[in-house]
Amino acid sequence: MAGPRIFLSRSEREGCGCTCWPARRAVVELLESQGCQPVIVDKQTLVAGEEWMQAITDGVASAHGFLLILSAHALASPHVQNELAMAELRHRNGTFPIMIVTLPEAPTEELVRGPLGSLSPTRRQLVSWSTGDPPDAMRRELGPQLELLRAAVSGPKVQQHVAHQLEGVDQIRLGRAADALALPPAPLPALLRTRVADGLLAERPSAPEGDPLRSALVHLLPLPAAEPSREVIELSLVHARIPTADARRIQSIVASHGPRYAVLVAAGTETARRYVHRASDDPLPWDHFVVPVSAAVGPAADLADGVADQLAERGLDDPVELREHERDFGPVVAIVPQFPDHGLIAELTTRFPVGLFFLFVVSAGAGPGEAWPPLAESERRLAGLAPEREDELHRTIRSFVRRYAPRAPQQQP
Repeated sequence: MAGPRIFLSRSEREGCGCTCWPARRAVVELLESQGCQPVIVDKQTLVAGEEWMQAITDGVASAHGFLLILSAHALASPHVQNELAMAELRHRNGTFPIMIVTLPEAPTEELVRGPLGSLSPTRRQLVSWSTGDPPDAMRRELGPQLELLRAAVSGPKVQQHVAHQLEGVDQIRLGRAADALALPPAPLPALLRTRVADGLLAERPSAPEGDPLRSALVHLLPLPAAEPSREVIELSLVHARIPTADARRIQSIVASHGPRYAVLVAAGTETARRYVHRASDDPLPWDHFVVPVSAAVGPAADLADGVADQLAERGLDDPVELREHERDFGPVVAIVPQFPDHGLIAELTTRFPVGLFFLFVVSAGAGPGEAWPPLAESERRLAGLAPEREDELHRTIRSFVRRYAPRAPQQQP
């Protein structure tokens, strides 16, 4: 995914002896090194027939942030004044950061007294620059804001969701959670939320004592409502405990052209459901169901009929509907609590060639043998969790949900 677009407002003169051109090059290099896309409107970027003001308007409207290089030329430029006015309007109507890099030829007092002063630019983030400054100085000043923009624009959807759920948490509790997760300090409150969300979702095995994830959740919870608390608990534990490599392997098999199935050694289907959630890389897991035990223990044809019944209940018993569903929401996952022999795999993948992914769940003592599918030992057999870690995952989720996000008792009819 492309990084955030930063509209670069500036004014340079050909052949001038000031620092406007070196500053422009330095700022462009900084933005690109931080994964951002500079949006520059000048004679070189205008499309034939495109009007100047329309290009500026479109550039500011499509940007995620605004950076003004304040040179002596910019102070006197009507185009810069218009660009900053547009940026101020977007800033007032939403989250749209305005950053200003001041050059030696344009001191702050000139900014206040000049035509830009009425737009209150001094309330924005001001960064001084000179040719003698090391590159890291400007990076330190602007880096946090650019990091926050990257997370908001191109960060994982799950991270953005968890950061949003943490908006009601005060800075003290967020800071304690960040300390528990050994995260660096963040100068911006929104960036602290983003870093804490990222820390909660980072893969980390459970620790026998002083587990950082559990400590962080204790500091953060409860959230104002039970359902967001439940989401933060489940998403954090699922992402922290289930191996990222297994999630990527499932995604790779789903994207492949071969038979779409994997084998998970686990104590039960509850673990498989959490694997589906982790592989989804989304706050909502892919649609999934467990094939009924009566079908799973019968012949391959009976199991396939059980899958068909589950799809019919969901209104997904047509290949076109399944294909559309996968395109929009991801595959439907059939969790099969049975050892996958060759005949069963052939039956299922032939009868359901599109839209489905089969996750077979077997006990620790199952296979290998002649019936064991050859690929399941390597490409299609997931690493899984050690029994004690599998138990800790479910136990921790249950205990935290019970304490911080209990479901309201249902009223009797």
